[in-house]
Amino acid sequence: MKATKRQYAYYTGMFMILVVALYGIFLLTGKSFIWEGDGLAQHYPILEKFYTWLHQGSLTGWSWDLGLGADKLTTFSYYVLGDPFSYLIAFFPKGRLELGYNLLILLRLYASGLAFLFFARQRSFKPASQLVGTLAYTFTGYSLYVSIRHPFFLLPMILFPLLAYGIDHVLSGKSWIPLAIFTGLALISNFYFAYILALGSLVYAVLRYLAIRQTVSLPHWRVLWQLVGAGLTGFLLAGVLFIPSLLGVLSSIRATANFANGYWLYPLNYYLRFPNAIITTGNPLQFWVNLGLSGLTFLALVFVLRHFRRYLWLNISLILLMVGVLLPAVAAVMNGGTTPSQRWLLLGCLAFSLAVMTFVDELPQLTRGDIATLIWSVLGLLIIVWAANGFIYNNHRHDFTMYGLLLLTLGVVIVGPLYQWTPRLWQMALLSLLGLNIVANGYGYFSPNSGGASQQLLARSVATKFQKNYYDGAQRFVKAQGGFHRSAISRYYYYATDAKTNMGMNLGTHDIMSYFSIQNGAIGDFSQAMDNSQFKMNKPINQADGRTTLNNLLGVRTIFARSNQLGIQAFPDGYRPVKRQGKRVTFRDQPVHDLGNNYNTVLLQSKYALPLAYLQTHQLNAAQFWQLNGVEREQALTTGALVAGGAHGVPTRTYHKQGRPIAYRVVQDDTTVLDSLKKVVTYRQQGNQNDAQLAQVTKSSLRKKNKDRSVNIRTGQARLKQLTRQNRQILRQNAKKNQHGLRQMTSDNQNNPVTYRLKVDRPQRTAHTELYLELDGIQAQRLSVADNYHGAKTTSAFSNTAYTGIQRLNVLRNALWRMSDGAYSMTVSSFHNVASFNQLGQTNLSDYQVKHRVLLNLGYSAKPRRTIKLTFKGGVKRLNFKSVKLVAVPFGKGYQQRLMQLKRQGLRQLTVRDNRVTGTTQASQASVLTTSIPYSSGWRLTVDGQSQATKRVNVGFIGARLAPGNHRIVLTYHTPGLRIGLFLSGVGLLILLVVGGGTWWYRRK
Repeated sequence: MKATKRQYAYYTGMFMILVVALYGIFLLTGKSFIWEGDGLAQHYPILEKFYTWLHQGSLTGWSWDLGLGADKLTTFSYYVLGDPFSYLIAFFPKGRLELGYNLLILLRLYASGLAFLFFARQRSFKPASQLVGTLAYTFTGYSLYVSIRHPFFLLPMILFPLLAYGIDHVLSGKSWIPLAIFTGLALISNFYFAYILALGSLVYAVLRYLAIRQTVSLPHWRVLWQLVGAGLTGFLLAGVLFIPSLLGVLSSIRATANFANGYWLYPLNYYLRFPNAIITTGNPLQFWVNLGLSGLTFLALVFVLRHFRRYLWLNISLILLMVGVLLPAVAAVMNGGTTPSQRWLLLGCLAFSLAVMTFVDELPQLTRGDIATLIWSVLGLLIIVWAANGFIYNNHRHDFTMYGLLLLTLGVVIVGPLYQWTPRLWQMALLSLLGLNIVANGYGYFSPNSGGASQQLLARSVATKFQKNYYDGAQRFVKAQGGFHRSAISRYYYYATDAKTNMGMNLGTHDIMSYFSIQNGAIGDFSQAMDNSQFKMNKPINQADGRTTLNNLLGVRTIFARSNQLGIQAFPDGYRPVKRQGKRVTFRDQPVHDLGNNYNTVLLQSKYALPLAYLQTHQLNAAQFWQLNGVEREQALTTGALVAGGAHGVPTRTYHKQGRPIAYRVVQDDTTVLDSLKKVVTYRQQGNQNDAQLAQVTKSSLRKKNKDRSVNIRTGQARLKQLTRQNRQILRQNAKKNQHGLRQMTSDNQNNPVTYRLKVDRPQRTAHTELYLELDGIQAQRLSVADNYHGAKTTSAFSNTAYTGIQRLNVLRNALWRMSDGAYSMTVSSFHNVASFNQLGQTNLSDYQVKHRVLLNLGYSAKPRRTIKLTFKGGVKRLNFKSVKLVAVPFGKGYQQRLMQLKRQGLRQLTVRDNRVTGTTQASQASVLTTSIPYSSGWRLTVDGQSQATKRVNVGFIGARLAPGNHRIVLTYHTPGLRIGLFLSGVGLLILLVVGGGTWWYRRK
């Protein structure tokens, strides 16, 4: 049969059967396709916002709902604007968006198979091979994984076969118009996908041309011209979205990421884990390696590699893929010169399925040598997995299912030739086994009995309910208040640290938090200049670390807090509970399964939050400003504006520091450190537990769990003396380092971190202040394999348990498989406040940055702070510091007067619309128009109807110098690059129409 309508019908039928078998498990588990991570924090709220914009007919311009404010097109081009399937959400009722989210995922998955079949039908493969190859492509482990993690990553799975089809079309002497159209779609889809697909298409075009160059009838120069012409025309067609999004990317925070996260080679455990990730799912490898190949695909790859010269150029592509998987630099280049993410492996799915079709075509002609090679390859894979796992099969039980299916597929391949199966029997056997393999692969992700991914999926309707009840309805009270203002949530309003940072986007509260892959670089510059400890590339502001002045500068008037936080949690100074008729306004908790915080919501408001735009009558000295720390910089911005390039005629003010240095002494908490034989006895009596509060040991449990001989320390006393002496020496050396301030936090010889307390010398100096801990010159020493080995050995000695050879081997296996990537967290506790920061590990592919300096807000308190408690945990043995300082910032009448004066200097008759901010000013001297509008070249300023250049003020915001007098201020916004993008798209469309029409007329004639 030919790949005609019947072939598409067969694929459609098989797709429906497999989808029911695969995704039907969601009916049993009660889950939706929404991941509790980025699915809830990004994809679902973004789709809901996009739905609103679609019905409003407004997809471009500025939106104040995106964090501090952002460009719609630039921000959402990464997610939905270039995805044609997303527009179908407009046809769903508002209350059924979650259903639409799920169905659109299945539609994208279906379209990826259609695209591959469309590509495969122009090749010479047999129809049955095309169907098998299409199913193998549609349901690869990568596509199944992204369907529940990042659904829009299915787009390149659709686009790459179409681009390959267009390239083949040109190489066969046919029109280049399909390639131009598909190139345009790729460039519109997403700048990130466009980059990956461009590199993949270039490699495909070169290899494909080399493979068929002897059969190409066209002149080489003509083939090159058509390929280049198609690419340029596609670029022109995509201009309307591609140009603005490209400009946004180039000015974003992501553009500053470290190349390959500093890796030259991946850590050893990556290479050890890789063999087991080839055909299994459910335990995906780090760095986004999600292969999950079917057993048939694995055998097909072995077959084509065996016949290397016959399938030379296909094998070269496979070798390029294998080399790329092993080197971080290749992944970083494919990821735009940033992190070593292996998402580009989606390109390999095309090569894998080409190998499958080749193998299925050749099955009836397999030789003894072929079968022997296939047998040895399967045995070799099992041996490598066994060896890499430490010469044991300590795998998840689901892995054995996948290896069993591999062996079963191998058995069918062996038995078929022996019994001379008919082609129809071959087809039925292979399709059945492939289908079973696909379902088992999917269950690795979807089944709670097989993999961990299912545990991270939300129950049905939870996302919808959580989006609605995020603030317990308190947003209605906030929205009813007049004027433009922003809001934030308190620290630990939700216990999850990420706090689902885009939920406020659809509730009209102008929440300062935002979590997008493309963030305005100016906001990142501001956040880092203020030493915001919560800064991440994807979340530059977050909750502003609960800092008083930072919230005021950003115009945060309202803070949403849990009712039980009042009186026990430090809030920014000046934020008081909202009362109505003398009673505190409280909103009853609206619980959401697994996501709610289980407490009522209260509102805190401040009268010192600055307006969106105001006048500063002084400017700061830039040289002095950049010599200050983050605490002093934010205070300085309340006394004058920092103007890039200066503001002529505006007086320059010398800033006088407001912070008070607080002297302290360091005290080690050695209660949990086994530095004496007496502590060892207690340790054993408490069930080998250091912390007495956690032990809770009774006499009966002592008799059951701790035999007399295990408490007795006579056995091995010399060894115990040596180990306790070692701990005493660690503490002595550490205390010496910390004589003149905290310089090091260390761990004992069991790798248990030591707790530290900073005893404040003059506690009264911390009263009525916001207290900060400034950590500078942070250097972390990772836990090595040897550290883990010796720590376990020491623990065994302290607990009087045997440390046998097999236990040593197991410790080594675990240490190698779980090597530290440098991630750790530090928690700092003070009166009525807990603060923390996380150093993300080197394996993090979104926000990895080494933190050498952290400024941590310990909160405002009217009462003295006497002790600051510091703890750390994670994959590090010790932390070294160049300096650790305590700084107290008072908020007295002087501060309040400055803020109130700036509020009085705010724009009068201030009107804020999505693309327009207007107001009037009155000043007797030259001044600086100062805003908290994120800086963008898209903003245009007119003063009294006359255009005037904008300036970058306060590091990251729009401003300008204003002459004395009364002025009418109008700020308008247009997406940078949109006009030229529209022009280029028009030119591309014209070229397409002229060339397409000419070709049609010529052929018809």
